[in-house]
Amino acid sequence: MSLLEVIRSDADAARRYDRIAPYYDRYVGWFERGSLERLVAALDLEQGETVLDVGCGPGSAVVALGERVGPDGTVIGLDVSGRMIDIARDRLEARGFGDRALLIHGDARDMRHVDDDSVDAVVLSFTLELFSREEMRAVLAECRRVLKPDGRLGVLSLFREDRLSVAIYDGLHRLAPGVFDCRPIDLPAVLERHGFAVRSIWTDCLYGLPVAGVIASTDDRSSASRRVRPRGADHAA
Repeated sequence: MSLLEVIRSDADAARRYDRIAPYYDRYVGWFERGSLERLVAALDLEQGETVLDVGCGPGSAVVALGERVGPDGTVIGLDVSGRMIDIARDRLEARGFGDRALLIHGDARDMRHVDDDSVDAVVLSFTLELFSREEMRAVLAECRRVLKPDGRLGVLSLFREDRLSVAIYDGLHRLAPGVFDCRPIDLPAVLERHGFAVRSIWTDCLYGLPVAGVIASTDDRSSASRRVRPRGADHAA
């Protein structure tokens, strides 16, 4: 199955996420929560580390990541939606994160406010598949730039498989790209194509749609890929 291209503009995407920001947790966040919790645990974050959430939305994952790295760590959230950033800021202030949290209203393809080799881990949760092929190249190049040499990348995405649910979703994406904006991708292949070494992979199924989680490294010497079938998964990896 071939990868669909993105058929909405940057401005349309920003306007959509600004519009749904107040309702995101209620209507979208619940769908992602279980997979995101597994990804955060798999990153094996340590106290004092710095972690960047690209496409942070209203900040739920930023809070979870910040709790993992503790009071001596730093958490950074970046999102194209200014309204999402506003809500995330309110959430972090309410939790007392203070100056150990940084929120950036910006573009994942040009993370100019994040220094080279400054981040221990980067998270992209249902974000990478929002970009075109060439844009994915730019996003992942930026991830490589900001990651420390021994840093790791954690990614969740809809997963491209030859199954009816994916074909139906593809049709919905063509009809209403502003609503069904994620596209299933072959996540491990995308990451390896752009210079990341896959350390672990797991697959799951959310309401009939296949999802993949990957932990990857910029170190080509990292261990060979291994696919893990999660408990309760209802399809073959």
